[in-house]
Amino acid sequence: MLSQGRRGNELEFLSLPKRVGRVPGHCSVLRWSFQGVNSSTILFCRSFMSSAVRILFVSHNFPPTAGPESSLVRLNTSWMLRAGFDLRVLTTTSSHALQAMDESLMRGLPEDMVVVRQLSPEAQLTTWFSRAGRWAAVTLGRRVLPEIFLPWVLPATKAGCRMMRDWSPQLIYSRAPKHVSNVVGWRLKRKTGLPWVAHFSDPWITGGLPHRRLQRLIGLPLERRILRDADALVFVTQQAMDRVLKPYPASWRERARVIPHGYEEPSEVPGSQVRPPATGPLTFIHAGAFYPGMRSPETLIVALQKLQAIAPLDGRLVIQCIGDDSLSYRPRAEAAGLAEVIRFLPSISFDECKVRIAASHVSLIIDTPGYGGQFLPTKLFEAFGAKIAVLALTEPGSALAEILERAEMPWADVRDPSGIAEVIASLLEAWEKHQTAPTLGRREVVESHEIDRVNLPLASLIKDLAAKAAPL
Repeated sequence: MLSQGRRGNELEFLSLPKRVGRVPGHCSVLRWSFQGVNSSTILFCRSFMSSAVRILFVSHNFPPTAGPESSLVRLNTSWMLRAGFDLRVLTTTSSHALQAMDESLMRGLPEDMVVVRQLSPEAQLTTWFSRAGRWAAVTLGRRVLPEIFLPWVLPATKAGCRMMRDWSPQLIYSRAPKHVSNVVGWRLKRKTGLPWVAHFSDPWITGGLPHRRLQRLIGLPLERRILRDADALVFVTQQAMDRVLKPYPASWRERARVIPHGYEEPSEVPGSQVRPPATGPLTFIHAGAFYPGMRSPETLIVALQKLQAIAPLDGRLVIQCIGDDSLSYRPRAEAAGLAEVIRFLPSISFDECKVRIAASHVSLIIDTPGYGGQFLPTKLFEAFGAKIAVLALTEPGSALAEILERAEMPWADVRDPSGIAEVIASLLEAWEKHQTAPTLGRREVVESHEIDRVNLPLASLIKDLAAKAAPL
């Protein structure tokens, strides 16, 4: 594939993959490209690349970093290139203090993507001092800083400025979480005056998860500057946009857009040929982290106990819960006599998770109650991509409930074990009496979230902002 070089006015043809540069400050540049491209293709690419909007994409999350936001960044960077934008990514290295790596997320990344990796200070600290460095980084992140990764803003801004000088992008697009990505976007905006889109997959301080007083004192001014100075704000739900912008001037809402997550077509991903079994127990999968005290399977376990008291569930129903902190709930399931019904398993790779989802009858999504239903779980869209049914445990009025109601798929109040038991019982009865598996619901609603369709407003927004920018 083709990669834009900086040797005079020529394009550079490189083997794939190949490291082609290293910048001071632990900043490495990766480019991928095709070999053997003919001269007519070169002329076409010169013309195309000169007219495409050049986007500097800032995200601390990027493969092979594991996690849902990393998979969303992977999906959206691929979409941007496919949509005709010229893209370079500023991210961190594969060294982390806390997060795991998942090499399967690298599969399928466009090979003409240019990625600049800047080491994150908290990871460097743990490299230098091992246990003491990790303890210091985690303590700062939990008690002082509004985000453990915030110090990345300094080296990332320097790396971004170098990219600006070398490449002259027309627009900055930053994506959070990690929220430091938007702080970097803000600093680059201030230094260059370029149009800037700040994306919030989740809220930060206002409307976000709990923070200590000192964390709020540090984080709130940064959040305000992001919301005030971005040329456009993108939220994934109306609930999040309303909650985050409520304390701020009404005029700021004029720059805000709601663009939900999307999914890629199943023919492009692992598990596309896998199907749930036609006989046997009804199978559910919950693929995602639990957060004790915030998001847990507790009401689900109580609901299953209610059903178990009516008729044994062993051999009839299997629920797999895969992800961080899942194993901590295994003793609870065993004590409830549900060890064979609800199985708590450790995290697996992104590719393997997609195969497990495709092999299940139902994707079970457990929402985080108490935050106004503003979150939009990534696993909903992975289920859409796998073309399997969804059951959500969420709050009335949540963004998740609204989507499932439009799609005519079931949900239950996450705080109501009796309501959860009733919905599961109805699905189990249809399966056992009629061999009728839960269905995907209204396909037109599901397919409206395909990434090429759901991001059309984002494409228009980027082009409009870039058109208004002064030539560099």
